[in-house]
Amino acid sequence: MRPSKFQFVSPYLKEVHFELNPQFDVADKQFEVQNSFNVQVKRSEKENRANVELLLETNIEEKNAPFTLRIKVASDFKWDDLDEKTVESMLNFNAPALLLGYMRPIVANITNSSNMPAYNIPFISFKG
Repeated sequence: MRPSKFQFVSPYLKEVHFELNPQFDVADKQFEVQNSFNVQVKRSEKENRANVELLLETNIEEKNAPFTLRIKVASDFKWDDLDEKTVESMLNFNAPALLLGYMRPIVANITNSSNMPAYNIPFISFKG
């Protein structure tokens, strides 16, 4: 096996805000979570590099939700010898999927540390 021509550099937590809803009945362990994802890609003009941010907002519009959450993770990505179509696909689909893998345990840990059950973000397709 050989390394991919598309690589990332140390994903990091950029922002997190978690707030419990004091009106929510904690005894009700069944609840729905409304997720909204946003991907932001900032490409370098001089190098084959880009910074990709993945933002998750959970239950922002839901008044009866158990909690609200806003979390953003990011990483720099770099590549060699890839055509533009491949680079665009990697930055807009593969990079957010990779970042989601880093976000998932943070969200599970935060929710599990509250009086809510751990929330495990489901698999997400970023292809629209």
